[in-house]
Amino acid sequence: MRATLAEAIAHLTNTRLQHLGQTLAEQPLVRHDIGRMQIEVDRSAALVDSTIAALESAREDAMLRVLEVKAASAEAAITVTDMAMKACGGAAFRRELGIERRFRDARAARVMATDD
Repeated sequence: MRATLAEAIAHLTNTRLQHLGQTLAEQPLVRHDIGRMQIEVDRSAALVDSTIAALESAREDAMLRVLEVKAASAEAAITVTDMAMKACGGAAFRRELGIERRFRDARAARVMATDD
């Protein structure tokens, strides 16, 4: 998710709307999307940190937390990649950005989940 966010931000800050004299990242709706993506990334990171703490302290709910973090992170990855695709528009489909591959990979986590 962090890589997707970084790629999206790089594209959005480097792409200019010549007729407005602004970058895509300076557009209010795009800034809103960047903020929402950042919140999802931060939320997932906090859950991972909390899960690691539960495992390290051998808390009773540690294994439940592992399952929770897998599910929540998969959903967050779908949200972040979907928003990155929307914010970056057609450019998101260019392979050199890497967003389209992560978009597909995020969805694969949902359908290819394992019981391990």
